[in-house]
Amino acid sequence: MASNLFLEQRKNPNIGQSLIEFALILPLLALLILGLFDLGMAVYTQNLIANASREGARTGILLAQDDNAIRTRVRTAAPGLNLPNSQIQISPAFPRTFNQPITVTVSYTYTTITPLIGQIVGNGGRLRLSSTSVMIVEGVQQY
Repeated sequence: MASNLFLEQRKNPNIGQSLIEFALILPLLALLILGLFDLGMAVYTQNLIANASREGARTGILLAQDDNAIRTRVRTAAPGLNLPNSQIQISPAFPRTFNQPITVTVSYTYTTITPLIGQIVGNGGRLRLSSTSVMIVEGVQQY
């Protein structure tokens, strides 16, 4: 039996070559795939905070809505990010006047999962994401 394997290897000396090539390429392939997932999650998070700032501004265009209602709406629109008050900035502060612009800015620090992507991005793999939405205050005027 052992002699048959030896004779097989002598006939085809490249019998283990594909296994070695696969072992050399596998880490690069895994890094590429994980990097794509990491980039996809960063883009998803950016879209999530852009939607959250837009929803916060839409809530803020009503005169009766205070800053707490806007922050609650932003947190509802961005589930899983656990945004503190310091990452949700609203300008101008409540009370707002009719036909005045309201600006809602949401900031978030995304931490990469893949180490090499973290080195490319810099800052220890932390990517600062931010989105700002501006709308004009409308709604029913208070008398």
